[in-house]
Amino acid sequence: MLTDAFARIAEHAEDVTEGLDPGIADRRITPDANTIAWLVWHSARVIDAQLAPIAGVEEVWTANDWYGRFALDLPPDATGYGQSRAEAAQVHGSDALLIGYFRDVDALAKRYLATVTDDELARVIDEAWDPPVTVAVRLVSIVDDCAQHLGAAAYLKGALQD
Repeated sequence: MLTDAFARIAEHAEDVTEGLDPGIADRRITPDANTIAWLVWHSARVIDAQLAPIAGVEEVWTANDWYGRFALDLPPDATGYGQSRAEAAQVHGSDALLIGYFRDVDALAKRYLATVTDDELARVIDEAWDPPVTVAVRLVSIVDDCAQHLGAAAYLKGALQD
C-alpha cells in the first residue's frame, strides 16, 4: 500500500510538471499564495528530508547537488516549513528542474520501500510525541502532506493555464 501511495504521489508530480511554463510555475494567484514551483519543490523536500534519515542515507538534495542546481539563497536544510513569503518566492524552477529533483527523491523512496519490513514500520523514530512516532506513521504523514500540496499545484496549473 505504501509503495502504491508513493507511486501515486510521483505520478501527480509528473502530471503537474509536464509542459509547465516557468511563468505559470512562478505565478501567485494572490500575494500570499504558494506557487506551483514551491508546491512541487516542497513536496520533494518533504519526502527527501524525512525519508533520508529513516533510510539512513544522505538527502538527494545535497548528495546529488540539487541544492546547487536550484541555487536558492536558503540554507541547505530548508524544506519550506516555516518559510516567509519572501523565502518561498525564491523557489523557481523549470519543469525539467522540478521533476528531475522529484524523480531522484522518488528513486530514494522506491529503494527504501522495497526493504521495509513489519519491524521497520513499527520502529519508533520520534519519541517527542505522545504516542511516539513510528516509521509507518511518518510515511503516512509524508503521503498526506504531498497529496495536499500536489493537489493544490494541480488546481493552480489548471486555473492559470486557462
